[in-house]
This record gives sequence, C-alpha cells and structure tokens, in this order.
Amino acid sequence: SKGSLLDDLGLINTLQVSKTTAEEVKYQLIAAQETENNIDETRNGYRPAAIRSTIAYLVVNDMANIDPMYQFSLDTYIELFSKSIEESR
Repeated sequence: SKGSLLDDLGLINTLQVSKTTAEEVKYQLIAAQETENNIDETRNGYRPAAIRSTIAYLVVNDMANIDPMYQFSLDTYIELFSKSIEESR
C-alpha cells in the first residue's frame, strides 16, 4: 500500500471521467427512449391506412379467383390504395 486512495490523482481523474461519461450516457438513453416513443407513435398513426390498404389489396387480388373477369391491373390497385389513404385522414 503506497498511501491513501484520495492521494492518487490518476485514480481520482479516472473516476471523475467515468462519472461524467455515465451521466452523458444516462441522458443519451433518456433521449433515445423519447425518440423511440415518438417513432412508435408516428408508426401507429399509419396503422389504419395500412390495414385498409392491405384489405383493399387482398380483396382486389382475390376477386380474380372468383372470376377472371375481375382481374385488375396495378393501376387499379394504386388508385384504391390512394383512395384508402385519403379516406383514413
């Protein structure tokens, strides 16, 4: 033992840097959690449009199984998709 730990300036400086780093990480984790919450909230805002679009696609796609007369082009689906988004607002 060379002496008191309080006399070891290198140790004190290392501990101070570790404390500062821990505080910075703490604030970054809080900011990351807030960002994640904002992303989740925004994503959930699109959920109704996604559900309607999925239903519209599946209905249009399955109509061809009922009768070939009901085959639709991609343009028809895009038109229904756009209408679904407008109506979800």
